[in-house]
This record gives sequence, C-alpha cells and structure tokens, in this order.
Amino acid sequence: PDGMVRLKYAYVITCDEIVRDPETNEPIELKCTLNPDTRAGVTPEGMKRVGGIIQWVEATTAIKCQINQYDRLFKTEEPGKVTGNFLDDINKNSLKILDNCVVEPSVAIDSIDLMAKIRHRSKEEGVASNDKIYHSELAYQFERSGYFALDAASSPGKPIFNRVVTLRDTWAVPKKKKGGNNNNKGNERRRGGGGQAKNNGAVLEDVRRVAIKAGTILEAGPHPDADSLIVCKVDCGDEGGETRTVVAGLGGKIPFDDLLNKKVACVTNLKPAKMRGIESTAMLLAASDGAEGADEKVELLKIPNAVPNGELMSFDGKEPCEPDEMMKSKGALKAFDRVKACLRVSTNGEALYVQEGKEHKMVSSGGAIEVESLKDVVIQ
Repeated sequence: PDGMVRLKYAYVITCDEIVRDPETNEPIELKCTLNPDTRAGVTPEGMKRVGGIIQWVEATTAIKCQINQYDRLFKTEEPGKVTGNFLDDINKNSLKILDNCVVEPSVAIDSIDLMAKIRHRSKEEGVASNDKIYHSELAYQFERSGYFALDAASSPGKPIFNRVVTLRDTWAVPKKKKGGNNNNKGNERRRGGGGQAKNNGAVLEDVRRVAIKAGTILEAGPHPDADSLIVCKVDCGDEGGETRTVVAGLGGKIPFDDLLNKKVACVTNLKPAKMRGIESTAMLLAASDGAEGADEKVELLKIPNAVPNGELMSFDGKEPCEPDEMMKSKGALKAFDRVKACLRVSTNGEALYVQEGKEHKMVSSGGAIEVESLKDVVIQ
C-alpha cells in the first residue's frame, strides 16, 4: 500500500489496499486511486517523478487467449554429450501453457479476420501452395515476453499464440575466456574506445567507424515526461532478438501509426544516453528541412523492406565499414559529430555522405537509402 506506479501511456496510480486469497494469501486484487493530473506522462509540479512503468490491459474490453510459451527443447547445447543418450537432456519444461491470459481486443479482431481469410482461401480451387495463407502470418511482440504467432488450433472465440522467439537468448552470449587472449588486443584498439587505428597502423576513416544499421520500429509512443520526445522499440537485428529502446526528438513530427513496422536507419554503436529519464540505446537518422519548432518537416531515412534488420550500411566509393564496438571516448564522439555534419539528402532524395565536395551514396543490399519527399536537406 501507498506505492505508486505509472500505467504505460496513461496515469499514475497509488495502491490503497491489497486483497488476498483467504487460503493462499496470494494477492488477487489491488484497489488503487488514479491521479487525474498525470495523464500521458505528465508529472504535476511538486510531485516526485514515479520511476516504475507497467504494461497493462483494460479488463472490461480485454479478450482471453491461450499462450503456448515454448522454450528450448533440450537443457544443454549438446544433448547426450555426458550420458550418450540425448533423451536425458530433454527439457521437461519446454512448453508452458498459460490458459487465462488477456490481450487487447484489436488482437482478437486481427485473429478473426485472418481465420476468415484462411477459410475463404481454402474453399478456392487451384490455389498454388505459395499463395496459401497461414495462421503464423499474424505475429506480435508481447512486451517483455517475446515474439508470438497465431496457432492453427485457434478459434474465433479463443485465439492461441505460440512463442517463437524470446527477447533474450543466453546461449547466444559468447563465454569469456579466462586469462584473456592477446590476439584480440589489436582488434579492441581498432574497434573500441577511441581506437581509430587499424592493425596495420593505418587510420580508419571517421565514416567507417559508425555503425548505421537497418532496423524495424515495433512500437512507438509518447515520452511520459516530454512532449517533444517519443519512445520506440526497435529491432536492430541484435543477437537473441533483443530489441532496443530508442528515444527520438520526433514528438508531433510524424504520426505514431506511420512509424509502426517502418524500416529505418539506426546508429547502433553510440554510448547509451538517458533522455528525460529513459535510456536510449540507438539513434534514428532523419532528414530535416531545418525549419524551427512546429514548422519543421522531418522524414526518417527509408531502408528497402527486403533488407534484413541488423545489416550494416555502406557508402559508394568507400571501403566496407569497420565500426567501433562503442563510440564513447571524446575522440570517438568528435569523429561521429564530423560524420553527422557530412550527412545530407541529395536533390534526388538519396542519402549521402559528402566529403570534400565528393558525394558518396549510402547503400544497402536492397539499393540506395532514400527519404520520402525532402530534397537537398540535412540528415540528423
């Protein structure tokens, strides 16, 4: 009781009473008071900022669903290595069925729509196998849990979702070797910290030290404490499927609906920075016409949809990029500032790195990187 928390994108509530099960003493209900002055991230004057933010679903409109929470089938990376029988290493908890979960009604609507399309398509004659529609085409990231796809056993009255990817895979983290490895020292000097010298002694160009990667915006919403900022969840292709939190100064510039599932260019090796209390672990690159305040027009750089998340961008006429592990030293940050000052959009709407009057297109495996309509403007 008396603890406060913010409901994401909504209000701060204060817990007044905890109702417990008389037999198990487990909490079954929280009776709370809503603070009407805290809507959409506002912290009233004189009130201490609430640190905790929780995800929530409105109970009266929520739809019940089943979650099949799949985990790895085996407990070890090499089943049977110790005993010689791979069955000894089967993970008995590889599937947990959660039967009383709730989701937003829009998820149920999407599920019903897809199931109707599947039924309709199944009645058509002569449908090629590559034109079939599958339940798994409907997928979501359930926040802090993983990625989930619709199960074929779903019904209109009860959608079922299977977890297909967790947000973090501990097996994907390489183990550190004891005693270190002298062979890595040169590589660390080249990639980490202020390491701008290559192993052969040559200096690495500033632009080749910056990691500009393809990413997809999975979620976007307002910053709870700043109207000018937004908070996004972005898939930058990191190992284990872990997403990045990105805080960007796009408040009021681009509608949130236009950001969802958008393929964007992200700088992924800058030192994480807290922006009004929320740590941002990447930076979105956008073109700006340079106008002030509400008159400014901003467009995010467009990455072709065929480009996989995590792909490293390159520049025509330049050697492949060899990014620093993290650009955090003063020298590295100055190098990034020099690069940023040379990024702009051409008269054809293509992203460029302009060095000593020479233009180098930013390119991906899917072609040049462009913006929607702005031309001859800066990228920031």
